[in-house]
This record gives sequence, C-alpha cells and structure tokens, in this order.
Amino acid sequence: MTRLLTLAAATLAALLLSAGPARADTADATAAGLGPAEVIERTARRALDVLEERREEFASDEDALFQAIDEILLPVFDVQRSGDLVLGRHARTASADQRRRFAQGLYRSLVRQYAENALDFSPDRLVVRPVRGEIDPRRTRVDSEVRLSDGTRVAIAYMLRETDDGWKVFDVVAEGISYVRNFREQYDAEIRRRGLDDVIASLERQGGIAPAAGDSAG
Repeated sequence: MTRLLTLAAATLAALLLSAGPARADTADATAAGLGPAEVIERTARRALDVLEERREEFASDEDALFQAIDEILLPVFDVQRSGDLVLGRHARTASADQRRRFAQGLYRSLVRQYAENALDFSPDRLVVRPVRGEIDPRRTRVDSEVRLSDGTRVAIAYMLRETDDGWKVFDVVAEGISYVRNFREQYDAEIRRRGLDDVIASLERQGGIAPAAGDSAG
C-alpha cells in the first residue's frame, strides 16, 4: 500500500511539474474548454518532458522543485475539496479556518514529503484514456496507465470535478487505492487521539508554513 500511494503521489507531482512561471498554454488549458482527460494528458506530457529536462537542477535545488510543483499544482488541484474529503466527518464540526488550514497544511506537507519521489519517476510510456460514459461535472474519473522502465504497468486514475476555474483534481487512485480514503483513515485516528488543532499545527510545520501570530497550538 505504501509503495502504491508513494507512486500515486509521485505521479501527481510529476504530472503537475512545469518549468519556471506557468506558460500561457498551461494557464489557458481550462479556459480553452478542454475536457478533463485532455487537461490531464496535455499537462502530463509537458510535465514529464520538463522533469527530464530539469532533473539535475531539481536534484540539487529542493526549493526550485517545490516552487515548480506549487506553480502548476495549485491551479489544477482542488486543495480545499481534497482536504475536506480527508477530514471526513471532522469537517462537519471544524470551523472554516480549521478546514482551510488543514487543507493547506496537508497539501504542503505532502508536496514536501513526495516531491523528491517524482525525481525517481521515469515512465517509459504513459497512456491517458478518454472518459467513459457521460462526463459528470461533480465527479469524473480519468484513467491512465504508466509503464515503467522495468515493464511494470501501473493503473492510475485521477478524480476531477468542474469548478468555476475549470477542471480540478481532488483524488488520485493507484491500483485501486485512493489517496483520499487512505489519508482519511490515517488522520481520523490522529485527530481523535490528538485533536484537530494539534494535527493542523503538525501539518503546517511539516509543510513549512509559519504559525499565525498568537497561535500556540502544538
């Protein structure tokens, strides 16, 4: 399970990497009216090229790697929706500020945790399949298959929803294992044991987020 989740997170990171400032075609990807599968495929193929081009730079400069992920990931990853799904039942009793901080802390901690894995991700072949059936703006699945250099084939699905800002990813499923479901179980136990504020403070530390003035949590 850990290997597959690591691969899923690394794939998501690799999918959304880009060189320097967001390019015009990246910024316009959703505005141009592309469907969810087209958005995934266009971004993935460019991102994998950039990973190869900047691999040495990223290996020696973590900040450049984090910045590259951040610049491209934020516009197409639904941070708040994903965070709320991971919070699960705790989202119903959390304040708006707690939900926001949890989502941001989770996102940034995972970027830092998995960013370097993306450097080891060298797919030999990537296939993004067309969406089957009718596209649902609330939840549409885009299936893909990655073939690694050793011949291993890994099925990775991206769950997206349509927002005012275009299609956004809110979950990644690798070999049937959901990123959201896995972390929901993990953080449910942590929140019940330690409390939500302490978990948020821990995520913010891991993600390099400076504590708010007067915040003494954790």
